[in-house]
Amino acid sequence: MATKINVRSPFYINITEPSVPTPTFTCGVAEVLNLTIDQQGQISTPTLAYGIIDSITSTDSDFSNGKFATVSTATDRTITIRILIPDGFLNVNAGHIDCDNLVTQPAYIVNTTCSGGPTTSGSIPSQTLDVDGDSDTIDLTSYFTQGGQAIAGYTVYNPSTVVNASVSGDTLTLSSNAIGGSTTVHVSAFDNATNSCTATQSISVTVNAPSQTYACINNGINALGGGLIAQDGTITNPNSTAESINFISETEGGTPITSYSANNTGSDRSVILWFNLTAPPGYGNAGSNINCSRTFNQPAGDPPFDCDVANLSGQQISTKGIINPGTAQEGTISDWTPKTFAEVSTDTPRIVTFTIDIPSGYSNSGTYSCPKTINQPASTPTCGTNNFYISGGVLVPGSFCTAVYQVSSAISSTSNIYGLGGVVCKNGTPFNGQDFYYAVATSRVNVGPSYGNFIIWQIDSNGVILDVRESNCKGTIGDTVAL
Repeated sequence: MATKINVRSPFYINITEPSVPTPTFTCGVAEVLNLTIDQQGQISTPTLAYGIIDSITSTDSDFSNGKFATVSTATDRTITIRILIPDGFLNVNAGHIDCDNLVTQPAYIVNTTCSGGPTTSGSIPSQTLDVDGDSDTIDLTSYFTQGGQAIAGYTVYNPSTVVNASVSGDTLTLSSNAIGGSTTVHVSAFDNATNSCTATQSISVTVNAPSQTYACINNGINALGGGLIAQDGTITNPNSTAESINFISETEGGTPITSYSANNTGSDRSVILWFNLTAPPGYGNAGSNINCSRTFNQPAGDPPFDCDVANLSGQQISTKGIINPGTAQEGTISDWTPKTFAEVSTDTPRIVTFTIDIPSGYSNSGTYSCPKTINQPASTPTCGTNNFYISGGVLVPGSFCTAVYQVSSAISSTSNIYGLGGVVCKNGTPFNGQDFYYAVATSRVNVGPSYGNFIIWQIDSNGVILDVRESNCKGTIGDTVAL
């Protein structure tokens, strides 16, 4: 929208067009979806509302090759999803964030927690492929035996980019990409019987690239990615496609170091570190060592910790006056006052003061108090009964026309799909939309440049729909029409 201002001489006006504030990429923005663990300890491949999954790990001792051991009692597992930070976010230079997800692994006791179901038959032999599209097919009926019912299907977990894995009917197809290496692919068989057991086979896959020499860049893929140096000199290793990172040095092949000098120069500085890597299996130089450099930006000094740094998010008050403390991007929320509020008959703003434990790396220490105004919804239902599904949030509506987005997160609203000013709820509580834009539909669908018309809502932190638009992604990318 443009505004015309008439000014008579000798007055002068200097106006700068406002810019959209740059947000911080957090685990809440990324929104890990569909992360589960089955009876066999196999992890499902999760999806994200925003960002790209770089790795999936766990500190549990029985976690190996993307799979947990079976358990006799339901067990909580902490799974860490490392997510690459996309452009357009304040912390993009950090490279990635690690998001911990607590997922319960169900117990696996045959004839107790489950019964019947498919069983394994022998084991699937190790597979060896050549790079650049070599493929093998495996008849899974040779390695799984049905129980009381026919096998209904198979799920595949493939934690690596070395190989592609897919199932069609009873046939598993493995095909190589452009880089060598090794990985383990997991396949589970299931039927449709109630409380039926599943069965899992693990396949070791090696992709050979004997004519290729593993180097710092392999077919356009860097051997090193991510990582950082903190102000105090603490080094976080980058991810690597190598078999291992053996040591770090300040010069190529130099004396190994475990940390770098603290940056007390008063300004950020560029630091080059060298990493000694072992070439992975599958390459002509497998097992040999190479040195690769990576440039890092080391921040200066210890900044003061304050509420802006803490960046509180997810704080809510239920209709019963119970406070959800949410999370802090930096630091840990250790306390808050008051603890609860009385119920109210109309939506009421409340001030809650959160106590944040200050982490290391800041000029102040101890705790810091951050007051925040949070809306307590009325005790009478305000969530509405109109059920919809929304996508992850984006900064501008046009982003929906640059990629395919899943509209799969269940919500309710007080209004219909064109209801400007309606209240959106998720899990019975007003949804904190952070003023982002969301694609919305009456069923789980995909939206994007190859799909038809769809509706976009802008939702504020109290769940109120601020803007309603319709998009068809035709003509100019991101073309949307306000209703």
